[in-house]
Amino acid sequence: MPRYFFNFKDGKEILDHEGVELSGIEEARAQAVFSSGEALRDYGGNFWDGTEWRMWVTDEAGTTVCALRFSAE
Repeated sequence: MPRYFFNFKDGKEILDHEGVELSGIEEARAQAVFSSGEALRDYGGNFWDGTEWRMWVTDEAGTTVCALRFSAE
């Protein structure tokens, strides 16, 4: 199974060096949406400062397979 890495940027960049094995790109995209929802929930009121928050998923070759961006004011 391929390994995918879920990276974040919310004013600082947090790179995933461990990754997770998933069946393919479609499962990686679904996991990105799920993980983004969890992260936004955990941010609580801190998310409402207008700063862009970004998650991007890369494969083992370092190719970005999807990216999500959020901001709120």
